[in-house]
Amino acid sequence: MNAPEALPEPIRTVLDALPPLKNERGTRELIYQYSVGDLSALTDDEAKWTIRELAVRGIGVISNWRSGEKQDASIAESLRIGRIQQSLGLTVAADANYILHRFYDNTSATAHVDDAGEPFFDDTFSGPKMGCPFTLDARKPVILGRVAAFVEAYHLAGVTLGIVTSDWEIDGPHEWNGAWEHAKRCARCLANLPNIEDFTAFQAKMRQMRAELLRDCYTMPILHRNPNALVTNYAVYPNDGWRYWFDYFEKQQPELPHRMDQQHIDRPWYDDFGETGFTLAMPVVYTWHDIYPAYPEFSDPDYRWMYNMLLVGTNAAKSTPSGIPIATFVHWHTTALPAGVDAPPQMSKTAYRELLWHLLLRGHDIFYSWTPMDELAEEIALVQEVYDASLAYSEWLQHGTPVTFEVPKTQGAVVSGMRVNDRVLVRRTDFGDSAGRDVTIDVDGARISIPSKPGELQVITL
Repeated sequence: MNAPEALPEPIRTVLDALPPLKNERGTRELIYQYSVGDLSALTDDEAKWTIRELAVRGIGVISNWRSGEKQDASIAESLRIGRIQQSLGLTVAADANYILHRFYDNTSATAHVDDAGEPFFDDTFSGPKMGCPFTLDARKPVILGRVAAFVEAYHLAGVTLGIVTSDWEIDGPHEWNGAWEHAKRCARCLANLPNIEDFTAFQAKMRQMRAELLRDCYTMPILHRNPNALVTNYAVYPNDGWRYWFDYFEKQQPELPHRMDQQHIDRPWYDDFGETGFTLAMPVVYTWHDIYPAYPEFSDPDYRWMYNMLLVGTNAAKSTPSGIPIATFVHWHTTALPAGVDAPPQMSKTAYRELLWHLLLRGHDIFYSWTPMDELAEEIALVQEVYDASLAYSEWLQHGTPVTFEVPKTQGAVVSGMRVNDRVLVRRTDFGDSAGRDVTIDVDGARISIPSKPGELQVITL
């Protein structure tokens, strides 16, 4: 069968950009690219051909759930794709982003309220009207009803959900931007937050409330019918108490608690992962535009990027309990550059490939990719290249134990590795002039030397 004429442009782009995998995938999960999802214009046979051809290239399809007047059609299409995925032995993957928004429904019912009883909103976030977190219990049945409609439809159809993700970020209780200041003006917040002048206490409460909304309306309904499903949300992952990155909608606020790393503001971070009930961690390792200028002490341009991105990835890897997989959003092109701001030097393709390898060798399991259409072909090709090569080492990546979580504070050699019994699979990436230096790491009391072999994996016996 030839490619369908009605094949959506993003899917055609991916199929054209990628060769079939050279290595057997085994039980490794596919790569998920958010431009690959809408197959509604295709017949059943065409959809099955497309899903199979994408899988041959290591790419999975995500069904995007919709609510309102689109709900019935969205359920029918999601089930159609799910049945095909299940028949092919692939994971049934879905995204609940659209149906989780909005807890804050842009009405006065979810607004803050001042001393005079007048409603007001927090307008420091892009998009929705952010309101009072203590109004949201009334919104739970609405969101839960949407999620339950999809979950029950899958259950009745005999289609088992494997992975459900979402991107619920600018909605619900929040601590960044103007959230704290607006809460201090809200009579309802003041009544419910006796320690409101303590930012740490405020952040903890907001994150606890977010976790409760996600657990009750999203995680638990899915796991009730699909106990083995992997459920997660963008940017929610176990952590070491610090946040090393800023999302596109978050403003830098040096007046809030923080610590400085060169010129980068590291923020305190509440670990709400366990309270969500999630069974999958989802860190975000992007080339945010503000990373590069924050580390002027590194003369190697690539290490300016690598240092921060590896900090973020390592934070998740070292903090996530064994048995919880890590699905990581990755992106190579400089991300969220504001209008009128000069672009920093782009992270090189070589350094980005090395970063992906180091993430895998520190315990990351699945790659998720988001990208604008004009970047799609390059972005997905880079991820697939590393993914395909890594399939030859699945024994290590699926069953090994990371041997180091070090992120060097000075540019030099970055080492990551996985241990299986008395063998260690390692990769060393050199920055600056470190290639000629001896590098050793400690593995359970044994000191091993890691030679410089650019672009290569090495197996070292303890």
